[in-house]
Amino acid sequence: MRALLKQRNFALIWAGGLISMIGNWVLLTALPFYVYAMTGSALATSGILMAYIAPGVLFSSVAGVFADRWDRRRTMLVMALSQGGVTLVLVLVQSTEWLWVVYVVTFAQSSLGQFFGPAENALLPSLVGKEQLMAANSMNSMNDNLARLMGPAIGGVLLAWQGFGAIVVVDALTYFVAAGLIGLVQVAPQANPEEQAPISWTQVWREWVAGLQLVRATSILRNTFIVIAIALFGDAILSAILVVFVQDVMQVGAEGFGWIMAARGLGGLLGGVLLASAGKEIPPTRLITGSMFSIGVLTLIMITVPVMVVVLPLIVVVGVPAIGGMIATQTILQQQTPDAFRGRVFGAFATTITLLMFVGNALAGFGADVVGVTSILNSAAFIYIGAGVVAAFLFAGSAVVVLPSAAD
Repeated sequence: MRALLKQRNFALIWAGGLISMIGNWVLLTALPFYVYAMTGSALATSGILMAYIAPGVLFSSVAGVFADRWDRRRTMLVMALSQGGVTLVLVLVQSTEWLWVVYVVTFAQSSLGQFFGPAENALLPSLVGKEQLMAANSMNSMNDNLARLMGPAIGGVLLAWQGFGAIVVVDALTYFVAAGLIGLVQVAPQANPEEQAPISWTQVWREWVAGLQLVRATSILRNTFIVIAIALFGDAILSAILVVFVQDVMQVGAEGFGWIMAARGLGGLLGGVLLASAGKEIPPTRLITGSMFSIGVLTLIMITVPVMVVVLPLIVVVGVPAIGGMIATQTILQQQTPDAFRGRVFGAFATTITLLMFVGNALAGFGADVVGVTSILNSAAFIYIGAGVVAAFLFAGSAVVVLPSAAD
């Protein structure tokens, strides 16, 4: 970890990501409370999540095409500045008459993020050597978990102390600070003659299809997509009805749910720290396989013994393999994808995740009403175990050939 932070470019990207993610969680915590207090409508409040998720389905895969055509550092810089500017529009929301602005801004901010994400993941191999990719991905995963621990607390206090306007300004400032740090990154411009060439939607389609064809033709990429798709379908079910399980089965209130959410963040943080220091010793395919099995088994134990003294520590432990599986996935996608295709591959991966969130959430809510929350959660645990079985079969004997990166 210390060696990575001594690398100026990576340290700037890492710090910018942490600051902007904290601001994002500040807003994501305060905005639903503000809208619900203003409207008293659960539907109006849940609409925020749908506006936030929808761009992932619509744009993330196409955004990957542009991440491969445009200079990636410049793309991140422009998107961060744009997100900060768009966020400031939320200061207009003072009454229900301006409620529509919340959904427009949330949709726009998330849409810009679809371009930022693939560009960042595709740029990372150019900032660190291939031996440090696992550690670099681990440290980036720590950002989200640190932000989950810090952002909600800051958002709640700031909303009560200074009001929603202060929340908006703070979130916008975090984007501007992140953009400033990205602007200080010194990396050779992306050598891509296509960036200056005119682009038609036909060309975008062809390049998007070429990215999907690469995933299909490369066994390690194809198998990783399959395994993670199965696992994330289970995770979507689990996440969708976790609050119902906590309230109806564990019979604890909002405070207990808050402790469980904090435990998830702590587990992810611990996983990131452990993998940053020791992750490179474990082959990423083996890490994915072990993570899927571990999450499934630990989830079954939590469902079987639904008491806080058991669930809380297990939630922390589950966070370690959960982060391990995602870090290993990012590393495989980065190592096994030629630089010219990384944006498209990560865009396609983001689309896969978002679609599964939609489907898993819908099925979980319907299934819980029909057969009960415990049965649905058990099915999610077995889906994770099934993902581990599929991973063991698909990855058996597969060799991971590491492509050279620009930093090597």
